[in-house]
Amino acid sequence: MPVDAGPCVSCRVILVRHAHTGMAGRFCGQSDPPLSEQGRAQLPELAEQLAKYPLTHVFSSDLLRCRETANFIAAKKGLTVELLPGLRELGFGEWEGLDWDAVSARDREYAEQWLRQYPRLPAPGGEDFGSFRERVRNSFAELADQIHGGCAAVVTHAGVIRVLMLDLLNLPESALAGLECGYACFRELRRESGRWHLQG
Repeated sequence: MPVDAGPCVSCRVILVRHAHTGMAGRFCGQSDPPLSEQGRAQLPELAEQLAKYPLTHVFSSDLLRCRETANFIAAKKGLTVELLPGLRELGFGEWEGLDWDAVSARDREYAEQWLRQYPRLPAPGGEDFGSFRERVRNSFAELADQIHGGCAAVVTHAGVIRVLMLDLLNLPESALAGLECGYACFRELRRESGRWHLQG
């Protein structure tokens, strides 16, 4: 996400990570599980926390875990959800659905190399990080242009939020894994005079 976003009136974006799924602890990039029972139980509190924001838009990744989260938020505000496939998580290719022990058992040498080079080395058959980052930036720019002074909830994935935080905080790629982003948590961004700022 370019920090300088061009001239526009003030607007806000609430970046929301989807609620918990049954694939927690496994590589769940573009796999499409629903929310778990725990995840569904997180939704009322999340919606209550977001009630203070005057939402005018709700955008979401098109994957089910985000759609379910976004639909709950939107229903509380009487809004509809606009789906943006560009907000999908990084694809993990052959590692989708596996935990780290299973990945290491398949090819320990490649797994260790992946850790050393993270996030530059893709999973086997997975999405390249540079392409992922460009996709996220383009999708965010697309939705930001539609807000026009409003306030949007953007329901997406941990990887997407971390990529946006890298740009916003001007951090190196090596900082990616250290950016906390729990299930059903959110971060507020505000754009003023064409520039994005992290709130709080």
